[in-house]
Amino acid sequence: MKSDKLTIYDIAKLAGVSTTTVSRVINNNGYVSKEKRELVLQVIEEKKYRPNAVAQSLSTSMSRTIGMLVPDVRNAFYSTLFSTLEKEALKYDYNVILCNYSNNNEITMKQCDMLLKKQVDVILQVGGPSDLYEIPQEQLDIYAEINKRVPVVTTGKLQGSDFYSVGIDDSYAIDAALRDMYAKGHRKFVIAGGSSRYIPTRSKQEQFTKTLTELGIPEKDRIVFDYDNFDQYGGIKSIEILLENEPVPPTVFMGINEAFAIGMENELIRRGFKIPQDASVIGFDNTYLSDFVIPELSCIGCDYEEYAEALMKTILGIASGKCPLGTGSRGHFFESYVQSRFVVRKSTGVLEK
Repeated sequence: MKSDKLTIYDIAKLAGVSTTTVSRVINNNGYVSKEKRELVLQVIEEKKYRPNAVAQSLSTSMSRTIGMLVPDVRNAFYSTLFSTLEKEALKYDYNVILCNYSNNNEITMKQCDMLLKKQVDVILQVGGPSDLYEIPQEQLDIYAEINKRVPVVTTGKLQGSDFYSVGIDDSYAIDAALRDMYAKGHRKFVIAGGSSRYIPTRSKQEQFTKTLTELGIPEKDRIVFDYDNFDQYGGIKSIEILLENEPVPPTVFMGINEAFAIGMENELIRRGFKIPQDASVIGFDNTYLSDFVIPELSCIGCDYEEYAEALMKTILGIASGKCPLGTGSRGHFFESYVQSRFVVRKSTGVLEK
């Protein structure tokens, strides 16, 4: 009989044990004597038996499936996180279903309904509303409804709803990057892109201001430029505006993410700046894109494998009851963080002016 046609009844017959014993061995649930366990495992190994995932989920009340919601899968951060998480999840026999919700409530609701029908064990919500300081009530209502069925893990915060959060802390890496630039002779800095209505953007802006203030850089030379955009065209436009309004341009340009920083770098080069001799450029996220721009982009970002491990640790903790929710003024929550790092490439260096 082919291994894909075997059932636990066949395994039980071959091992000379009950189907209950086979089920307990497969699911590692309940007492089985050492002798009987070895008999079952020997048959499983010889027949190369692999339990049917659907049947196994029925016996354990778990589908071992994660539903992952991202606002734009074309964004390198989201696609890199998905591929890394999928690889990590497979280590624990979990599957990840990726849904692209395009920051659209109607699409989000349809996708969540689909994921719930597939009986996912958890929904991982990435970016979008969880990055906002003030989340629209209609979006909170969506996640409140989901929470009645399955736990919600987010990479941001869902204030006003119960949630588990695994975030990225950029503060130490921003501090290290700016101090490195200061040591290399830079005295005028800008952070551009995004909007302070987003938690990650404001956090980056606040650390930018804090570090440069400590270094003695006057306010006029530490520019925080809100530009509610996250793509390379926004980076290009921000350079146009900054150079028009700053008689003495900054020499360190920090873009809110990789795409934005790449747009800034390309526009600076088009306007005759030498990188990094005349100006240094730093981005955020640190995906494969940083190696494909010339000169290669220095970037702040997490170790994606470490981040995926932290997400899976939380998801497994939820399944085992080892991640209890705390109580806050705006709901119940569990929070943890991974630290990002500053990766130096060729777009930053000593100021030669």
